[in-house]
Formats: sequence, C-alpha cells, structure tokens
Amino acid sequence: MKKIDMSSEAITRRLKQTEQLRKLSLSLMKAKHLTEDEALMLRKEFRERKARQVSLRHD
Repeated sequence: MKKIDMSSEAITRRLKQTEQLRKLSLSLMKAKHLTEDEALMLRKEFRERKARQVSLRHD
C-alpha cells in the first residue's frame, strides 16, 4: 500500500490545492456559456495580448 505523506508541508499543500479547486469550481458555476463567436473573439484577444507582452519583453 502506498504511504501517504502526512508532514505539515504536505498537508498544507493539499489544503491549498483544495482551496484552489473550490475557488475554480465556484467560478465555473458563475460562468456563462459563450457563443462560438464570443469564444473566437476571446481567443483572438488573448493571442493579441500575449503577442504584445512578448514583444514588450524583447524591446
């Protein structure tokens, strides 16, 4: 049987992961469904924003 790490660091890490998953779950419950056009627009904006960030780092 696999031994479970019960050190305080491991327990703290699992609690943080649980809290992150809880926050994600709550956010997803509040999220609205996007149309295909809205999703395409968001992806395009995200790519453009990333490209600007990369170009700023190289300047």
